[in-house]
Amino acid sequence: MVTYKLTTYKILSTGVDGGHHYISAEINFGGQPRKITVLFKNKSDEKLLKENTELTVSGNFIDDGLQQSLMLLDAEIVN
Repeated sequence: MVTYKLTTYKILSTGVDGGHHYISAEINFGGQPRKITVLFKNKSDEKLLKENTELTVSGNFIDDGLQQSLMLLDAEIVN
C-alpha cells in the first residue's frame, strides 16, 4: 500500500455498474511527471470526491513502465 496527497486532479466517471468515479492526476514520480489513475475500492469513497480539494488516497500501486499511466487500485480516502 502506498499513500499520495493529491492537490490537482480531475474526477472522471464510467457508465458501468450504475457509474463509477475515479481520479486522473499528474504526480512527480522518480523525478519525472507521470499520470496516475486512482480507482476506488468502495463506491462510498467515490461519493466524497470534490475537485479543487486536497485529497489523500492510499491503495495498491502499479507501475507498468514509462509508456503507461501509473495505477492506484483498491484506493481509499485517508482522513
